[in-house]
Amino acid sequence: MRASKIDQNDYLVITHQNITERKLIEDKMAKLSRLDGLTNIANRRFFDEFLEHEWLSCRILKQPLSLAIIDVDNFKMLNDTYGHQQGDECLKSIANIRPGDIAARYGGAEFVLLFGTTSLKEAESLLYEFQHTIRLLKNLPELPTLSIGLASIYPSSGNDTKTLLCKSDELMYLAKRKGKNQLCSHLISS
Repeated sequence: MRASKIDQNDYLVITHQNITERKLIEDKMAKLSRLDGLTNIANRRFFDEFLEHEWLSCRILKQPLSLAIIDVDNFKMLNDTYGHQQGDECLKSIANIRPGDIAARYGGAEFVLLFGTTSLKEAESLLYEFQHTIRLLKNLPELPTLSIGLASIYPSSGNDTKTLLCKSDELMYLAKRKGKNQLCSHLISS
């Protein structure tokens, strides 16, 4: 806003612009930067930010933090046998069953679930329910199985999020080596 003199009189010249459309586009772009386009759940970038926040929260509260890395067993074979559309449907179905504080698509057929202020035992129970729910899916030609690595930790200055992620990943691969379709878990000592 500014004042201008015209013929010795002061006049205010006010201009405005409707920015509603621009704001809607900005909001949509912000949402897209946090979500996986296929599954509509958090993407890896947003998950990593959320993990740091949850880590600090659990550290302050002196509460456990549990993290599961889940891989869809034989996903490539499912994709090759039934086509990418069915593979996508499989991922979407799994993404819509979220027992954790946050679920994210972490890679191709990999998901992560984060359970804040949740003990290893409680997280195991939630994940067994999750596996059971997967077995009840009706919209897929073949039921997927899941290899799950679950680690739990009490965040402190002596450990970090990388420790939790690496241990969960290691346990997920252990579940695969043990024959797939199972949960391997571990409480990380401080």
